[in-house]
Amino acid sequence: MNEILALIDRFGLGIVFIGTFFEGEVFAIIGGFLSYRGAYPIWLMTGLAFVGSFCGDLAVFLFARYFSDNRWVVRWTKKPKFAKALRLVDRFQAYFVIVNRYVYGLRMPGLVALGLSSISVPRFLVLNFIGAGIWASIFTTIGFVFGYSISSVFQRLEMMEHNVMIGLGVIAVALVVFFAWQQGGSVIRDRLFSRRDNRDEKDAELQPVRSRAPARSDQGSSE
Repeated sequence: MNEILALIDRFGLGIVFIGTFFEGEVFAIIGGFLSYRGAYPIWLMTGLAFVGSFCGDLAVFLFARYFSDNRWVVRWTKKPKFAKALRLVDRFQAYFVIVNRYVYGLRMPGLVALGLSSISVPRFLVLNFIGAGIWASIFTTIGFVFGYSISSVFQRLEMMEHNVMIGLGVIAVALVVFFAWQQGGSVIRDRLFSRRDNRDEKDAELQPVRSRAPARSDQGSSE
């Protein structure tokens, strides 16, 4: 158990930044918990969560704005949640930028809808700045305030077997990979499928040539 906490303390900066960039609340709370443990100051964890959330939302917004024909963007526009997000953007454009990150399951389709909407980039930057600041302050504070409860959970887990601890570590890593794959995995899948389709097309083109080759050899032998 102490080994896991030591790893979290050691790589806490990267965990909080990458986690808030791709997903959010859990990793901001982890930042607050690390501050409670005294590993890092609360202002640093809040700042990292703010920068990660701000940059993550801005990246998706700009990608949807300037690469609207990309397969990844088009795939999001076909999902049912996108229609709901688009209605909210049309009705509460400014407020939606701030509250979008609080609505579970709407962060990505909401950002794509905002990127495809008429909101200007400077206005989005200002509203995203405000929203990310409020969001980071709330969830890192939650992690700090409830740090004692989280520590109690770790103390109880310390009594469990070592194999269970390894399993929890694997689950934590799997969650990070899952969240990252959920956001960007569709692009990788599209590339893999496109390569496979191109390979199948080449095989189909070469098939007639291969089938004609034995025929020519038979004619030569008969002569």
